[in-house]
Amino acid sequence: MKFDFPINKVEYDFELAGDCHVTVTINGDAIADNVIHGCSLSGNDVLKINFSKTDPTDAESYATLKQFKVNGVCYLDQAKVLDYKVDRSKHHDADDTITNNLYFGYVGSMEIVLEQTYDILKKAAWTLADKEFEYVKWPLRGEMYREKDSETVERDARFMFNGSMVADDTDINDYINSIPLKDLRLPINFNTERKKIENWINHSSRITISNFDHHPYFTYSNGVLESVGTLLQESTRIYMPLKSHFFNLEMMAIKRANVKDVFVEELDDDSDVFFEYPSPWYDNRAIEEKIDEAVSKKCRVSLDLTWLPMSNEKIQLDLAKIDQIFFSMTKTWPLTDFRPAWRWSKRRINDFQTIGSTYGYYSKAPAMLFIKMIDRFAFDFIYQKHKKSAKEINTFFKMTPTNILWFSRHRSVGHDDHQHISDHYYLDEFVCIKKLLDFKGKYFW
Repeated sequence: MKFDFPINKVEYDFELAGDCHVTVTINGDAIADNVIHGCSLSGNDVLKINFSKTDPTDAESYATLKQFKVNGVCYLDQAKVLDYKVDRSKHHDADDTITNNLYFGYVGSMEIVLEQTYDILKKAAWTLADKEFEYVKWPLRGEMYREKDSETVERDARFMFNGSMVADDTDINDYINSIPLKDLRLPINFNTERKKIENWINHSSRITISNFDHHPYFTYSNGVLESVGTLLQESTRIYMPLKSHFFNLEMMAIKRANVKDVFVEELDDDSDVFFEYPSPWYDNRAIEEKIDEAVSKKCRVSLDLTWLPMSNEKIQLDLAKIDQIFFSMTKTWPLTDFRPAWRWSKRRINDFQTIGSTYGYYSKAPAMLFIKMIDRFAFDFIYQKHKKSAKEINTFFKMTPTNILWFSRHRSVGHDDHQHISDHYYLDEFVCIKKLLDFKGKYFW
């Protein structure tokens, strides 16, 4: 059995019937009390089960493996398919090997090879999957209400640092939970609140956005993807990086649009160009150079600024050369349940986002919640809160930071070439450190 985590403890238990006996050894040493502690393991260990009985022909004497746990999680299903070696000197007519199926009736033995890792990042993943198991897990492609078993724990450990979920924050969660719903039901004043949001962003010590006034149209959306969806569905030819949020290209999969790799193919004049800015896959300077090239060719440039609040680099963005921007805090604040987002654009975009914002047919509560939150929390609040801890985590786990605070690189983490999540999913190239931040100091890091 291969375990992609360090083994802390192995527990087993047999139920015996009749005149029989079971002995268990690990690397040849006898085991007491049916427990193998991790300190006695070397990393590639042989657990051997020997079964014997006084009369080999006695069918009423047998043993059943009732429990086999590793780190408290049941692995009986994995154990029952292993080969059992029959003692042919006791059973002349039997096969040399059979599948044990957790039942021991023939005199003989079986081996369980315990292979484990000592990588501390994988140890952290297993620790969180086991100790902080989520019985209700969302988002998840599958059943969100789960039982804790070997399959779900292993699944969580495998994908523990994969993705872009937001770190929990007690201050923000407590504030959200303290707001009565009745205080979120009124419409916002778009002209007043727009200025408030712009000034709030520009109070950042890292981010400066100039020439907001070049964009007369300002609308509310349910998440940035709503704006991205309009852009992608309107475009017949669009240049964009092929590594971005995986929904982007999934939305294009059923549309006959000409999607071109902006970093590989020659830019045609008067095209749509779309970037996530900043992006953990690409250097900021490379994106900025492509934006300048696109502007020189009279292309329409759109930017998704979702990761902007967590930029590790200082950014000065001039909107005079940008056609539209999409902005939210859902990758910075725990707002996944509300998804407030905003779009600034030079031209009127005739989608429901514009119509809803104009006539008040938008979700009032998320929009008002966002406005209340920027009165309470600075743009840099989360970044400054986690900056020092992120640096310590990267040092402890020997990781390299990216230009986004949430994402780091580690030698053991690479892209899944089989693309199990999506044909367009590339976040698996990084370690998302948010869970490590959530539980920093509680466990061994």
